[in-house]
Amino acid sequence: MKKSFIVGLTAASIGLAVGYQLPRTGSAGYVVITGTTKNREAAKEYFQNVNQFTKECGFTTLVLDRNTDIREGNKRGDGGPLTVIARHPKGKDAVVNCYESNEYQRLKAIRAPHTNWNFRITEGTK
Repeated sequence: MKKSFIVGLTAASIGLAVGYQLPRTGSAGYVVITGTTKNREAAKEYFQNVNQFTKECGFTTLVLDRNTDIREGNKRGDGGPLTVIARHPKGKDAVVNCYESNEYQRLKAIRAPHTNWNFRITEGTK
């Protein structure tokens, strides 16, 4: 009986460990950006290159609205009028890897002084 319990516990542990490592079906990573762009011309290099970067990284842009209808919350700063929502089919970790990549950090350094963006990374269904 003791041997059966140990074998069962070991098998369950291995199953949980392997299952945790498998990709989650139906799970995608999302980027949600809201905010204000103060000087688009000064951040021109960012805007000229970010679409190619996100495409190569595997993102699909679902929403790009520069005139969001804000019904609640702050209408300045992080509250809009810009809204961008992009999806990555490989999940939240893939989004984090793209965000933390050297290339995006280089582009971010060009953009950041000229924007006031709220940049969120989340996970949801495909």
